[in-house]
Amino acid sequence: MPQLPLSRCRLVWVLVVVCTLAGCSESKPPDRLVTGQAFPPLTLEAIDGKTVPLSAFRGKLVVLNVWATWCPPCRKEMPSLQRLSGSLDDGRFVVVGLSLDQDNVAVREYLHDKGVTYANFLDREMDIAKHVLGMKAYPDTFLIGPDGRFLGRVVGAIQWDNSRIIQTLEAAYRGDGKGLRDLPRGSYGST
Repeated sequence: MPQLPLSRCRLVWVLVVVCTLAGCSESKPPDRLVTGQAFPPLTLEAIDGKTVPLSAFRGKLVVLNVWATWCPPCRKEMPSLQRLSGSLDDGRFVVVGLSLDQDNVAVREYLHDKGVTYANFLDREMDIAKHVLGMKAYPDTFLIGPDGRFLGRVVGAIQWDNSRIIQTLEAAYRGDGKGLRDLPRGSYGST
């Protein structure tokens, strides 16, 4: 068998390594959340163990906030979400929490202690957060139109109960989503 010169051996070795690494690299999956398209169907687990389809909120603009008790920015943001929930017409809007905690008792106690009354559910294994919503930072809030279409998202904590955001949500409910692009960027939470 003929011998390759040393420089060709190195070149072949480099090509083998590059091709091997390229084949093993993990590429980012395409974002399945496309503004204006249907939001993925979700079945949410209530804190009491019952399940509720996200479609149960159809007809309302949904503010779906994904959070965790171990996430400081999530905890900081929660009071403003509670105030937002209380200031919106519950016939047209709903604030929904999706906790990434595994312990439903701890979540229930936390919500009770903080006076949070809007609906909250669990994503114990983070399946929804990671595999359906593609989350990389917490909190992350998804806005879903009354027709079930994805309107936008806010990554990080913001003050949800200010008048500008409420006006923007009101306009989005009426079909004018232009203001959603101008929602503030949140301060980033846990990754």
